Amino acid sequence: MTTSPLTVVAEFRVPAENRDHFLELCTYDSAHSVADESGCQRFEAISPMDDPQTVILVEVYDDEDAFETHLATPHFKVFEVGVKELGVDLVSLRKTARIAPRS
Repeated sequence: MTTSPLTVVAEFRVPAENRDHFLELCTYDSAHSVADESGCQRFEAISPMDDPQTVILVEVYDDEDAFETHLATPHFKVFEVGVKELGVDLVSLRKTARIAPRS
């Protein structure tokens, strides 16, 4: 199975009082990832309509190396620190491979 592109799906549980600040961090990380990383194709934050304390990041990278590069960027470090400071819990992180459509 190919891992190019690599889609990363990260689910977070966010305390209600910190949701707005967490969404600001997501917006910051997303904007810099797409603008500053040639290997980042897409980066979105979504939330279930019936569960605002759950935030899911859907990120598409050229490959595993591009994702590893992302984890070393200054904007990711800001996000990582913010997650800890805001008491946000990482529920799951899944690395997925596209199976359809084939590119």
